[in-house]
Amino acid sequence: MTTGEVREELLPLRVDFDRAWRGYDRAQVQGYVREAETGTRLLAADRDAAVARSEDLARQLEEAREQVRELRAKVDRISGSPVDVEALEERLRRRVELAHRQAEEITARARAAAERTWADADRAAASLREQWERLVGEQHDATRITREEAEVAAREAAEQRRELDEQSALLRAQVESDFTEAMRARRGEALAALARRDAESQAEAQRLVAEAAEHAAAIVAEAERRVAELKAGRQRVAEQLLVAQRMLSDAQDGLEPLPEEQEPQVPHLVAV
Repeated sequence: MTTGEVREELLPLRVDFDRAWRGYDRAQVQGYVREAETGTRLLAADRDAAVARSEDLARQLEEAREQVRELRAKVDRISGSPVDVEALEERLRRRVELAHRQAEEITARARAAAERTWADADRAAASLREQWERLVGEQHDATRITREEAEVAAREAAEQRRELDEQSALLRAQVESDFTEAMRARRGEALAALARRDAESQAEAQRLVAEAAEHAAAIVAEAERRVAELKAGRQRVAEQLLVAQRMLSDAQDGLEPLPEEQEPQVPHLVAV
C-alpha cells in the first residue's frame, strides 16, 4: 500500500453534517473533526516515515546482499584456482593466506550484517505492522466516535426540535385561546354597550313619547276647554237671541207696524 493510497483511505474525515435548527454548534463539531483530522494526519505522517525507513532498510539490505554476492564471487574466483602453497615464496604465501582470512572475515561480516539487517527489517516490519494496526484502529475509533457523537447530536437536535415544536404548538394554542377570550370579552363588552345604548334609546323614546303624549293631552285639554268656552258663549248668545226674539215678539203684538215699516223677520236660532 502506497502513501497516497493510505492518505486517501484515512483522510479527509467526513465533515458534511446535516444542518439542524437546534443542537450542537456546527463550528464546534467542525473544529472537533478538524482536530481529529490533524491528529490522523500526524499519525499518517509518522506511519509514512516508518514506511520510508522500512524501504531504506530494505534498500540497505539489498546492498548488503549485493556486497555478499560480490565477496562470494571473489572468494570463489580465488578458491577456483588451487595454489601450491609450498611452491610459492613465503611472501606470496602470506598474501594468499591473508586474502583467505580477509575473504572469510568479509564473508562473516556480510553474514552478520545481513542477519542484523534482516533482524532490523523484521523488527521494523513488525513495528510498522503494529503502528499500522494502531493507526487504523485509532482512525476507526475516531471515525466511530465522530459518527456516534454526530448521531447523538442529531438525536438531541431532533429532540430539541420536537420540544420546540411542542412548545410552539402550546404557545400557538395559548395565543389562540387568549385571542378567542379577548374577542369574547370584547364581544361581551360590545353587546353590553349595545344593550346600554338600546336601553338608553328606549328610555329616550319613551320619554319623548311621554312628553309628546303629555303635550298632546295638554293641547287636547286646551282645545276641549276652548270648545267648551265656545259652546258656553254660543249658548249665551243663543239665549240672548231668544230673549231678544221674545221681546220683539211681545212688542209686535202691541204695535201693528205699517206695511212699509215692517222689517224682515229674524229667524229663530236653535241652541246647540
